[in-house]
Formats: sequence, structure tokens, C-alpha cells
Amino acid sequence: MVDKKQKQRIAISLDAEALKSVSFVASQNDVSTALVVRYAVDNFLKEWKEGRQVQLFLLLGKKKGG
Repeated sequence: MVDKKQKQRIAISLDAEALKSVSFVASQNDVSTALVVRYAVDNFLKEWKEGRQVQLFLLLGKKKGG
């Protein structure tokens, strides 16, 4: 079956502990780390759209020039 959704590649950085955890989950389920990350993002967005994830806590800096 061909996935009709067009995907775009991105790069992310994880700290060593997060990467270790993602890699562990992937190995325990015989899938790739990319699949685990996509699954986590998809589920976060689903909860956010349904109103179950109402706030995202981010430490953001000021925009440049503002």
C-alpha cells in the first residue's frame, strides 16, 4: 500500500537520555526510532486538536529584532 500523505524530512536534536529512551522503545517493539518519534508527535497533535492537550510549556527566547 502506498502512503498518499506526502512527508517532509526534518532534523531534531534530543538529549542523550531522550534518545536512549526512544531507542529502547523502538528496539522493544522492533521498529525504527523515527517511527516512535512520528507516533509521539501524531498522538500529541491528536490530543491537542481534541482539546486534551491545552497548553504546551516551552522556554522561548525573545524574537530577534523585537
